[in-house]
Amino acid sequence: MKNPSTSVSIPIPALSEVVLKTGNFDHLKNWYVKALAIEPFFTRPRPEEVSWTGAQQIAFFKLAGVYPYQQVLGIFEVDGTLNAPHTDPGLHHLQLGHGSFDELFDRYDGLKQANILPSETWNHGVSTSFYYHDPDGNLAEMNCVNFATEAEFFGYFETDAYKSNVSGISIDAEEYISRYRSGTPREDLVKIPS
Repeated sequence: MKNPSTSVSIPIPALSEVVLKTGNFDHLKNWYVKALAIEPFFTRPRPEEVSWTGAQQIAFFKLAGVYPYQQVLGIFEVDGTLNAPHTDPGLHHLQLGHGSFDELFDRYDGLKQANILPSETWNHGVSTSFYYHDPDGNLAEMNCVNFATEAEFFGYFETDAYKSNVSGISIDAEEYISRYRSGTPREDLVKIPS
């Protein structure tokens, strides 16, 4: 993209940080420790004075990305945030991409062992997504693209199948994962019936 005030090209930005506000800091932080299978790289206990962000306790998780394009999930404890899900305006959902079906399905297995199950599971055509509600009611989409190449991925957006059904189809996670692990080729697994 060209900056209108100069002739300099500006690179497309990458998702680098998503911050959630909560009145239930420890419960939310611990949920993401389980969901991501990592500890925060930075935590701050409740300070004497509130920072410019209005945040009390803070946690930051390092996700994927190669410097300088890192991705961070932050959790801020903000006094006055209601503890009831969906009562404050804010985040619709965040998407946490996985590099392969194996990664996505292994994460599903680990979360299931921790009694964390998705509220919805979808084959969107372009991707497969498992949607989880965290303790504050935020929607965390655990996702993997359905195509081996970027060209195939972007090409699917141009198909009549996608244009007529952008949502895709609801799937049964256990059955979908079982079919994949028993040898169903990815190309067959991700097809959306006409």
